[in-house]
Amino acid sequence: MSTRAPALQPALWLIPALYFLFIAGEFVALTTLALDLTADGASALAVGVMGSALWLGIFAASTRAHALVHRHGHARVCVGATFAALLALTTLPLHGNYVGWLAGVIVLGLGGGLVWVAGESWLAEAAPRERRGVMIGLFETTVGLGMVAGPALVPLAPHLGLPPLWLGVLLMAAALLVGVRLLREPGPGAHDKDGADDADDGPATPGSPASPPRLAWRAVALPLAAVAAIGGLMESGISAMLPSISMRLGFDIAAAAGLGAVIGAGSALLQSPFGALADRLGLRRAMALAWALILLATAVLLLDAAQPQRVLWGVGFVLGGVGGAVYTLVVIELGHRLAGGVLVKAMGLLVSAYTGGTVGGPVLGGWLFDAAGLRGLALALLVFGLLGAVLAWRALRPAARYPMLST
Repeated sequence: MSTRAPALQPALWLIPALYFLFIAGEFVALTTLALDLTADGASALAVGVMGSALWLGIFAASTRAHALVHRHGHARVCVGATFAALLALTTLPLHGNYVGWLAGVIVLGLGGGLVWVAGESWLAEAAPRERRGVMIGLFETTVGLGMVAGPALVPLAPHLGLPPLWLGVLLMAAALLVGVRLLREPGPGAHDKDGADDADDGPATPGSPASPPRLAWRAVALPLAAVAAIGGLMESGISAMLPSISMRLGFDIAAAAGLGAVIGAGSALLQSPFGALADRLGLRRAMALAWALILLATAVLLLDAAQPQRVLWGVGFVLGGVGGAVYTLVVIELGHRLAGGVLVKAMGLLVSAYTGGTVGGPVLGGWLFDAAGLRGLALALLVFGLLGAVLAWRALRPAARYPMLST
């Protein structure tokens, strides 16, 4: 007699759907504003500041998300953040003021950061251990697809009879509806059921292996956050500079844009396979494979720096995709080793670290290319890859003393 696996909680599907719609609406708005500013003759700096404002909001939200989740719960934070983002997005088509647009984009980033931390920590805890890799990989895939879908929908909006910004509003409204449905789902862990949480990092029951000593969760989270920062630098940081660098190396605009699409495709397509590998082969083997591919790609770029046109496509795909897979695997590990309020805190720290790598990567990559050319940039990438591999090896060593830390 065959036995079926238990049905997955609806929240495990609703959370990726919510964030896909949120990200798609967000990037419809960001792309439209960038194009409108460029058409109006705004400087590249003004456009760049607009893009950085989104990540500034995400970073700020990630540092305080745990306190809001502690006070209001995962679902209410997701709904409240999405509602605030919807209001901010609705104001954007009503005026053409740059400062007002900047404020609206910051609020979009704040909302996105809150949904990111609350939703991902909920998913990481609620997913069954044996399927956690697949579910988190699915979540990260929907994020990448949302980033691709948003800009792709901008030129299609007129055919739908909508200005692009109003299409973004509709997508965000759909995200809010999914969030409202989440309110019917029980939150993850016992702390959501009985109201207990992490007002104190100390043990709730002395002597229990699930009750960590004060600050013990940081011993788990900080090394993983360092790995996530380097993964972010690889995925969305330095790899984001490759299309611009490729034009300096002889690519035309169409080829450079195609390279950007390849990087985005890698980020969208490789998260679920690596999540499935973590479930099937073990997380440490999947992480080792990820860093081996990153080191191989950067070594190939270094060796072919004199004629990089033939390898940039593959290198961009690997850095964009496998760099993102590193973050996905780190989230899976957090889900394995933390729970409750400490998981939310750790997820906020993880998002902050990843965002830091994302923000700092383009600046560092541009400076390295200007100072040392492609060979110097490739060498630096190889060094960062080695550092990331070492940090990952140390962070993923089995935790014998506290197999699961919780509140």
